[in-house]
Amino acid sequence: MTPVLFINCLHERFVDWIIGGLKLYETRTRNTLKSLLAQYLGKRILIAETGHGAPLVRCSAVIDEIVAVYDQAAWEDYLEQTWIPCGSTYDWKPTTKVKYLYHLKDVHPIAKPFRLPKACRRHGRVWAEYEWGCAL
Repeated sequence: MTPVLFINCLHERFVDWIIGGLKLYETRTRNTLKSLLAQYLGKRILIAETGHGAPLVRCSAVIDEIVAVYDQAAWEDYLEQTWIPCGSTYDWKPTTKVKYLYHLKDVHPIAKPFRLPKACRRHGRVWAEYEWGCAL
């Protein structure tokens, strides 16, 4: 089984920026990857772009560090590496209490991106379990 992390690209080209080495941190307002990373921190996972039909697996990466940020000043220290547009839905807001930043390293594009099969076991809109060779 290989975990597949979902990244919403409906309004921003986050996966393109990850592949291009620009976006070094995936961010969440809750530690939604806690269960995934309990087993896969430091191991290769797949990354799928969502927001345009079935998830499209486009690259793989290793998440090697989780940073919890509790105030806007600390957030701004990382903002450039997150590639979160200022003022966007994903930026720090007055109501934000914490942001979890997942450091992505050793990113490799998938030579032939593929749609994730519906038969994969999904963990909400956060991630899925993919079995290599299962029917597409």
